[in-house]
Amino acid sequence: MTPNLNSSYPMKLLTFKLTLLLSLTFVCKIYSAEDEFVKLADKVTVAKGDNWLKATVPFVLVKHPKLERLQRSRPSTIEEALNIDYLDNVKVKLYLCFSNEYKKKLIKNSRLLDAQFYQYYSAEIEYSTIKIDRLPKTANFLFPAPLAERDGFYKGGYIKLIGYAVEISQNGVPFEMKNSISFDKYDRKVEILKKFKEQAAANSAKNKGILVPAHLVEPGYYDSSSVFKRQDATKY
Repeated sequence: MTPNLNSSYPMKLLTFKLTLLLSLTFVCKIYSAEDEFVKLADKVTVAKGDNWLKATVPFVLVKHPKLERLQRSRPSTIEEALNIDYLDNVKVKLYLCFSNEYKKKLIKNSRLLDAQFYQYYSAEIEYSTIKIDRLPKTANFLFPAPLAERDGFYKGGYIKLIGYAVEISQNGVPFEMKNSISFDKYDRKVEILKKFKEQAAANSAKNKGILVPAHLVEPGYYDSSSVFKRQDATKY
């Protein structure tokens, strides 16, 4: 009787599927707990400088996502070997929303909703690596003050910020963080906050390049505990 050379194939396929499922479960779990690995240290602030509005995202790296796994077993390959005191390939993305108060005052149409005057902006900072020392870091972004004055959301020293959303990710996988979205009077309305972030993500592309990483404009924003990715400069 001729042996079935493919008799082990179903078992190999099952093993592969189980391994893949466990891997995906691990990835989901390590990024699912709020503030476990990365958290916001405070609210996002927007302040007036000489020629810019400066938006600051304060955040803290709590621990490396692979800390427990590497403590249980030593790496067996070069790819698995890493320094868990540093987090590589981190991206901090900020969305800002302002209302064009100049147009709103000029039109004076009661049938138009406030949201129709909202303007969304976004920018991101990419880091090759950041040191995990539990000290507050700041990702700084700049917005041109003349545009804020033109559109009426900066006037008389007062900045009217409608809302913001922050996303911090590693290799494209976002970390879960508390209080990463703020919108008008709805900070406790989870569904409204999610919808606001969706609107910001969908509508900020039309204003690309206006909000920029601060270190591309002023070198003084470099942080000695982190390394920015140089290709940022090619995007703006």
